[in-house]
Amino acid sequence: MGLLFIDAAAMVFTMPQALYPVLADQQFGGGPGVVGLLYAAPARGALIGAATIGRAGGHALIGAVLLWGLSLTAFGATSYLPLALVLLSLAGLGDLISETLRSALLQHGTPDELRGRVSGLWMVQATVSPALDNAAVGLLAELTGARTAVVMGGLFCVVATLVVAAAFPALRDARLTASPESSESSDQAPPNATDAGHGDAESPTDAETPTKEWAR
Repeated sequence: MGLLFIDAAAMVFTMPQALYPVLADQQFGGGPGVVGLLYAAPARGALIGAATIGRAGGHALIGAVLLWGLSLTAFGATSYLPLALVLLSLAGLGDLISETLRSALLQHGTPDELRGRVSGLWMVQATVSPALDNAAVGLLAELTGARTAVVMGGLFCVVATLVVAAAFPALRDARLTASPESSESSDQAPPNATDAGHGDAESPTDAETPTKEWAR
């Protein structure tokens, strides 16, 4: 539940792609070339995120979503194009890291018998949310203006993320590590394994039986 809610916090009112054309015109005074730069900037940050992300957990996920929200808030507030592109790159970095960790933690923490259903729910949210959120941002821009809509969406993301982090301690403590049970079973050595090759008088049949039992 924490993963699904923090995904919603990262998406609702914080997808500014639908506003890039109007932002390029009104905020940065450019044309189609500026629109293209705005669309490309998050991808540069995502490449950096893909090259640097490692094994992490809930705290890194929360930090990445906060980076996404704060970067978009600052992006909506600036009219300086080079700075705006840097901020969008940071937003793309946070988005890639958070999306990767959300997916990994979901698979890691879901019991085998529920993984199909939970993954189906996750895919529905991942497919539908961006389209609905772009529509919501567009509606908000009609009411408040494009720049204000981006700033409000970023602030909403930050506040909602902090609320979700406070409400779900399990999300904060989530780790991408093997369970203690798995580690213990993988570290166990087969019975009589240390005796192999020492010329014991046991018959082959007697020596094989404990190993087969351990394998089961």
